[in-house]
Amino acid sequence: MAKPSRDTGLTLMQSHPSREILLEKMRSKLATTPGATLVANERNREVRKRATASWTMRAIALIALCALNYFIIGNRDAIAAKLHKPSVPRMPAAGQTLSADDQALYYVYALYDYPLWQKKFGQTGFFAVDQGLVRRKLDEVLPQVSPRTLGEISRYMPVAFKAGPRGRPED
Repeated sequence: MAKPSRDTGLTLMQSHPSREILLEKMRSKLATTPGATLVANERNREVRKRATASWTMRAIALIALCALNYFIIGNRDAIAAKLHKPSVPRMPAAGQTLSADDQALYYVYALYDYPLWQKKFGQTGFFAVDQGLVRRKLDEVLPQVSPRTLGEISRYMPVAFKAGPRGRPED
C-alpha cells in the first residue's frame, strides 16, 4: 500500500481519487477472458477480408477505367459524330501517288510550316497532326529522298545527307 503522507495524514489514494479509476482500468485489462481475445481476433480477420475485397474492387475499377479510355480514344471520331459534337479532323495521309520527295515535304511542312503545307498541298481548314505518326512516316520516306529535297528539309530539322556522286548537283 501507499505510504501515508506526512503533511496531511491521508494516503495517496485518498488524496488522488483519479488514481483509483486508473487502477480499476488496469485490473479490468488483466482480467479479460479468452473469449474476448477471440472476439477481437475475429473482428480483425473480418476487417482484413473487407480490406482485401476493397482492393480487389479498386483493381477491377482501374482495369475498367483503362479499357473505357482505350475504347474512347480509339473511337473518338465515331463517338463525336454520334453525339453531333464538333471535333478536330485528323490530318489526311499523304497520297501514295506523290513522289517520295513530295511525301517527305508533305510531312515536314505539316510538322513545321503549317501555312505552307496548306498552300502547297491544297488543304483548307485545320487538322490535328499526330507528331509521332508523322515522324515515323517521314523516317520511312527519308532514305528515298533526293539531295535537293533533303536540303529543303534541313531548313526545318537536322538531316543526314546521303553520299551521292561528286560533281554538280542535280537540277
